[in-house]
Amino acid sequence: MNTKEKQKYLEKAFKQYEAGILLLRHGFNNDSLSRLYYAFRSLAICIVGKPLKGKWKHPALMKKVIMEIDNKGLFPLSREERKLIKDFPDLREEADYDPIEIPEEKIQTYIKLVERFLREVKNYVEYSNQD
Repeated sequence: MNTKEKQKYLEKAFKQYEAGILLLRHGFNNDSLSRLYYAFRSLAICIVGKPLKGKWKHPALMKKVIMEIDNKGLFPLSREERKLIKDFPDLREEADYDPIEIPEEKIQTYIKLVERFLREVKNYVEYSNQD
């Protein structure tokens, strides 16, 4: 994936993140979590690229992004962050399809994760643009 494509995914992630924050402010917890998930997904694609064919399966993309971060030595991930990343697709699915309300405290945890990835991936894209 070239730098221009990465930048487009990064811009998309920022918009999805902002939508997630706005939704949370207005009490739409589940919709907020879903937007935050898709912001993270866009950031993950910046790191791993598009699949050879088709589209990424959500759990496979989460595993792949962890592997790529480790293999490329991009930035350290804590055990907690790894667990949050692996659990993100299932939690997003619950938020979208199950009759439950995701607690704001849990969403705040994912906001912190997405904010960290926004910073790290922005640095990664800017650095890869220097090549």
